[in-house]
Amino acid sequence: MSKLLAVDLDGTLFYPKKFTRCISKKNVKFLREWIDAGNRVVLISSRSFEFVENLKKEIGRDVDFLSSTSAQIFANGELIRDVRMPGKELHEVLDHIETHYSPIAFLVNSKESGHVIKVCQELGHGLLIFYKLWWFFQFKYREKFTVSDKAFNELVDKGEASKVMIFYGLKKNKAKISKEINKDLRDKYSDIEFSWTAQVNELTPRDCNKSAGLKIYCEHMNIDKNDVYVVGDSGNDISMFNEFHEHSYCMKHSYPAVKKYASHVISRVYKLDKLVLKGELSNETN
Repeated sequence: MSKLLAVDLDGTLFYPKKFTRCISKKNVKFLREWIDAGNRVVLISSRSFEFVENLKKEIGRDVDFLSSTSAQIFANGELIRDVRMPGKELHEVLDHIETHYSPIAFLVNSKESGHVIKVCQELGHGLLIFYKLWWFFQFKYREKFTVSDKAFNELVDKGEASKVMIFYGLKKNKAKISKEINKDLRDKYSDIEFSWTAQVNELTPRDCNKSAGLKIYCEHMNIDKNDVYVVGDSGNDISMFNEFHEHSYCMKHSYPAVKKYASHVISRVYKLDKLVLKGELSNETN
């Protein structure tokens, strides 16, 4: 029976980072062997549609993908889902966040826009300089971006936003704060999905979490849940760890608060070659 590998990108398939290419040679080799053995791969990420689509060239095989945490779902050469957040509700949420939590910046993207950044406070301009330097040294991992309050507001007003990210700062304690804020937002707003990764909150349309998107994909492709293997490293992967728990794998370097939701822990994606593809081990031992 063929298997489906649903794999996150940043911190997972992209780990460790190789700046001359997005995916390490060992991970690419594993993905190709996995697909050549009759299995399928779906990339599942909060990154933009354009960025994830371009990874197919690096892998050198046909792969499907879920971008913006499943706001867009691409299956068998066809875009089968493309949803956005309603402007009025999203504005209400962002106003609440800006008033009560003092974020440094918002980042929004749609299928067509790339990243558009709105700076929320004076400190954010300093962070923006840091972001531009960080972006410059991302090399293959770069995604195009613009800084414009006007463009940001237009995307939100027109209901074109697929994803919004909220940045609170770089200090370590911000990770704990973003997790607490995430719970508070989930309790207040039921029409938008909330997740957290390190010092960031992520907003997507209702039912656009990785678990819900993956279930839609599997139903479309007629894939049995028991044949799905999921790999991730962060808070927005928890939903698929819960839904596909038996075959869930979390990266060893992840936060303990994330790892506890997965059934297995691995250090590299290509280790699944022995753990799953060749069936030599039931869990990673080194």
